[in-house]
Amino acid sequence: MAKIEDFLGRFFAALGHLFAPRRKRAVHPALRAITRPRFWGFLRLRKRRLILYDRKPLGPSFEMLDPERLRITQGPLSGWEFKMITEVSDDEAHVRLFREGREVGHCDLQRDAFEATVVLWNIVVQADLRHKGLASIMAFTAFRKMLELYTSASFGIRMIRLLKPKETVTRVQNVGIGVIARKLGFISDYNLEKILQRENIQLVHLVSADGDMPPAYRIVLKTFPLVLVAFVVDQDTAKPFDRQHPIYSYEVKPEIVENWVARRSIIIGNGNYLLREDGIEAMINHLATSELEADIYNTRIRPAS
Repeated sequence: MAKIEDFLGRFFAALGHLFAPRRKRAVHPALRAITRPRFWGFLRLRKRRLILYDRKPLGPSFEMLDPERLRITQGPLSGWEFKMITEVSDDEAHVRLFREGREVGHCDLQRDAFEATVVLWNIVVQADLRHKGLASIMAFTAFRKMLELYTSASFGIRMIRLLKPKETVTRVQNVGIGVIARKLGFISDYNLEKILQRENIQLVHLVSADGDMPPAYRIVLKTFPLVLVAFVVDQDTAKPFDRQHPIYSYEVKPEIVENWVARRSIIIGNGNYLLREDGIEAMINHLATSELEADIYNTRIRPAS
């Protein structure tokens, strides 16, 4: 009898051990860490943006004679020399042009701005030197400098100025900076396809040329932003039509404005511009001077959100 009890005791003990919950084996913290998917996140490469590098000029060609002195080699100022100084602080950046000791132009940028990492908000050129490429040279230099400093940056151009429909005087502004924005691939922060539909346009009024500024159009809308000041550019030259162009002699109806928007022939002079994904290739082609630079810029420029 004692043998049977001993046998049954061992049997049920073995049975209990067989069906008892197994204790988890201790895992070393380092081994546990590398089994987590998040640990291997650094191996996930961002999808590479494919671009076709085709260098395009932003303005007249020039050569650097030394780090602060340049000579223009093309255009109406060919052969002219300028001193160019770039100033960078934590919040701002500036490019200044000097001719014979006198400042003749400057370009101003804000760093880490609300709209984007880098925002160009002002370009000024001495009156008798406007429309000769100096603004493009300063913008070219400023954006390239920012791409040296940032490993990842978005870009914007600030030109917003709200107008009231009842205002009787409309000044044409930001022509040069608007042309630069278009060349570099920036697009209006406004949804032009929506707000410039013919049903939303109340009035299109020609604004006469003022000084060295070309004619423009004052477009009164039913919805925000209520008034846009726009000028039309030649598709071939990417510059505004001359004041003698026949385009300014006929009445502009809302459906014509729609056509301008579809062809990207219209530039808004009182609205912000942002560099979206579709425009990055254009910016790279106008700023990079080699395929190596194009590849570097391609990794550093990100679209504005």
